[in-house]
Amino acid sequence: MKTSLNQSRYKTPWDKEEKTSPLESFIRDSYHRKYYERHPVLAETDEAELLNSYKLDKCRFCDSNNIQQYGYTRNGIQRYKCNDCGHTFTVTAGTLFQDHKISVSEWIEFCLNIIGFESYSAASRNNRNSNNTTYYWIDKICKLLAHVQDDILLKDTVYLDETFIPVLQSQLKHKPDGTLYRGLSRNQMCIGIACDISGHVYCKYEGKGKPSELKTRKIFLKHIQPGSTLIHDLEKSHRVLVDQLALESITYDSNVIKNLEDADNPLEPINRQCFFLQTFMTSHEGFNRKDLPDLLNLYAFIQNTPGDNLAKVMVLLDKALTTKATLKYRNNTD
Repeated sequence: MKTSLNQSRYKTPWDKEEKTSPLESFIRDSYHRKYYERHPVLAETDEAELLNSYKLDKCRFCDSNNIQQYGYTRNGIQRYKCNDCGHTFTVTAGTLFQDHKISVSEWIEFCLNIIGFESYSAASRNNRNSNNTTYYWIDKICKLLAHVQDDILLKDTVYLDETFIPVLQSQLKHKPDGTLYRGLSRNQMCIGIACDISGHVYCKYEGKGKPSELKTRKIFLKHIQPGSTLIHDLEKSHRVLVDQLALESITYDSNVIKNLEDADNPLEPINRQCFFLQTFMTSHEGFNRKDLPDLLNLYAFIQNTPGDNLAKVMVLLDKALTTKATLKYRNNTD
């Protein structure tokens, strides 16, 4: 994830001034108080109690079971020592919270913002973070969700379609005569998306341009239960799924039914998902296109169970504290 802004949300114009007017002092101090409300000191939160509830039974470095409790950090977090490799560590070692300097509690509000389709810039402002910190946190979430769609299996009645987003203006491809390619060309990125009557959603990047049987098969073959009913439009590439999964195929001409009211449109469930996905992408319209697969995993996580957003945040935090994965801070200024 990239951004061109990296200004601290803590700063005011009067931080280094020795003499300030009463009004300048009032604004500065009020702003700083609000900042610290968003960024509490670790020792002043319940974070130690949370982290200490996760009991370790093996070393975070060598996986040995020969470990022992080894006192506490200055913030009250249980420290462990491995009697085989000699490392000392806490529950956050080797996770995305390793060496973190900001409270885990800040993730709650941040994750709620992102799950609610809030833009990265708005999330930065609301949480009083620099844009780089926001993009770093997004990278962490996407790393956690790298395999979130692996086990999704759509069944019974399944709706399938494709939607497209343009490449960035700077990445547009031109014909030899200098004109732009039109239609579903290499300037359009194809996303295959499907859902079933239980509300499960699966979406993957298929590549640039029109869908093909090869792409459709690769994306969906393992994620639709054989024998299900497939409701879709007249896209020819879908036939490979119908044939190989023995699906009952019900097709509609989208051009004929596009003006129907939602309640009367047989493709409304998948049309709604395409609309939500486009809304999600629009809220992050400046994202680096190479990050599209990660964003689709995030979208799928948002759309699938659990339904309650706080329950989703709980899943993310639990994954962050139990998944062995680290991510160093990157100064994304290019």
